[in-house]
Amino acid sequence: METAARYAAGLDYQPWNLRCLFHPLVLTWPFLRAGVLLGASDPALLSWLGAISTVLFSTLGVFLVYRLAVAWQWPEETALVAAFLYAIHFLSLGYGSTLFPRPISTTFLLGAFLLASQSPSSLARPGAAGLLTAAAFAVRWSEGAALVPLAAWIGWRDRSVKAAGAALAGFALGAILFVGVTDTLTWGSPFSSLTAYAREMRTVPPNPRTDGPWYQYAKEVLKWAGPLSLLLLWPARRDPRIRRPLVFLIAFVALLSCVRFKQMRYMQAAIPFLSLAAAVGWERLRSQGDRGRRLAAAALVLAVPLGLERTLALLADKSQSATAAARAIRRLSPAPRVVALEQEWAYGGRLWIGNGPEIRDFPPSRPLDPAVVEKAAAPADVLALYALDSSAGVLETLERLGFHEEARFRRDASKEVVLYLRNRRAGAKPALPTPVSKLP
Repeated sequence: METAARYAAGLDYQPWNLRCLFHPLVLTWPFLRAGVLLGASDPALLSWLGAISTVLFSTLGVFLVYRLAVAWQWPEETALVAAFLYAIHFLSLGYGSTLFPRPISTTFLLGAFLLASQSPSSLARPGAAGLLTAAAFAVRWSEGAALVPLAAWIGWRDRSVKAAGAALAGFALGAILFVGVTDTLTWGSPFSSLTAYAREMRTVPPNPRTDGPWYQYAKEVLKWAGPLSLLLLWPARRDPRIRRPLVFLIAFVALLSCVRFKQMRYMQAAIPFLSLAAAVGWERLRSQGDRGRRLAAAALVLAVPLGLERTLALLADKSQSATAAARAIRRLSPAPRVVALEQEWAYGGRLWIGNGPEIRDFPPSRPLDPAVVEKAAAPADVLALYALDSSAGVLETLERLGFHEEARFRRDASKEVVLYLRNRRAGAKPALPTPVSKLP
């Protein structure tokens, strides 16, 4: 979002060198630029505009799940149920209207598998499927893992090395177009971001906050898959149609388990195939007499509150407290020269703070190390941190540096943020417009 705003609105932001800028510049920038030309400047409005591409892609993804089931010659009702289960799943519904990129990469992958499923088969279709997989790869590197099950399936189904090779060639061409050309235009050399990413993976030491054991996704399957979809797999256990989506599902989970970074949202590409497999179970359950039909209907009804509850819990945990603090910082008069923030991205970075002040970021930890806070806060006029991460040592450090608590911000279930200002000279102009909102 900040990368798109840099080119659309002149935001003073330097993108991370290990990110390919295909997603922000090709898919997000047009909406942001149109809004800026029409006078949009508020960070919340710009964020809303930046999410339009995600909304469109995630909506298309629901339709592609339906089309994929139809291409596999499943009954119409089963295809509709697969799309419904995918749409209401909390990972697709929750992230489908955010600035996170994986709903977009997942839709590219669905398009790839749909193209590869069309008949009659030809080398053009697997080639185009590889091209779309490369687009997903450009959006998020980890999604390139989908090429393995895609090419293997195409080669096995068609009994053709050429067909699998066409998928690989399409991926190579797409990588040149979506990554190589984009990197040349933005970073100055082809595949610069991919090289930087590979270097980062080799050199950065393990982080206990983000890394996990290889079996973490399997261990937490109930958490990211949800109980309803897993239960619906049981009635379809003897149905041969379940094998294809289950193979893709297991392949995604296994391949991403090899990556040391483990986050639940990384499983989004697996959810369409989980939903397709669960839809087969729904069909089998529905065919088991009156009792089965009632259970199948109850499953669809139950999917709505389950999906909504998980989605609302996910969205309530956004960093809204931090962005509320950022809006208050933006209103400060006189404007601060240096701002110290715990976990800068949670405050919206430059997008919400603005181009003026220097931003000094310090990593979250519970409790915070007073020495780390002092290093970031020493030259700052303003400091913000999570209330839960503070301690007596941190408070003593801030008092010694001349800071006082100005306001607290709490929104939904997000972590409460405390805003500190450096003490002003007697008679100085108030920093915040009156009245100051001190939220509980």
